[in-house]
Amino acid sequence: MPEELPDWNERYAQEKTPWDTGRPSSALRRILDQYPLVRGRVLELGCGTGTNAVFLARQGFDVTAVDISPLAIERAREKASRAGVDVTLLAADLLDLPELGPPFPLVFDRGVYHAVRRNDLPGFLATLARVSTPGGMYWTLAGNANEIRGDEPGPPQVSAEEICRELAPLMDLVQLQEIRFDEILVAGNRKRPLGWSALFRRKPSE
Repeated sequence: MPEELPDWNERYAQEKTPWDTGRPSSALRRILDQYPLVRGRVLELGCGTGTNAVFLARQGFDVTAVDISPLAIERAREKASRAGVDVTLLAADLLDLPELGPPFPLVFDRGVYHAVRRNDLPGFLATLARVSTPGGMYWTLAGNANEIRGDEPGPPQVSAEEICRELAPLMDLVQLQEIRFDEILVAGNRKRPLGWSALFRRKPSE
């Protein structure tokens, strides 16, 4: 049964955003070092306050970034302005995106797939099909079901089998690595939740 998604704008208004560390993802830095991703157009889904979008722009990418929270996008625009980089930032529901131009050779999300899959996986795959170019790359960071945490709060979790199976209709797996998310503060405790770094290549059009 689909789960009710949080009111993301309210989460940002109340600053209940433990994932928003204000620092570029260490996993993002690592994948750029490990894998020869072309510094072209990139779409970030669920960009939050824009930390990773700004980082990607500084690395030479032409960045478009979207988030469902207008407040997060407002803060992302301020961040990009302070950094002196050009980032196209849009407040939009990723399941009902406006026209963004041609499909992107690289699509990235940190913690979007693992949340949206529980509510509307077909809709998410339809969005990916629309915004990614055949042969292009999709990279997601997701919570890892190998970590047993009981009732402790943390990111939504997905197994290796699920992430591969659910994205298989559209994507071929290139690389799947266990990672630790950057340190966050959850219920007063500092945590580094277990995650996946999953890099896929979009299948050619038939």
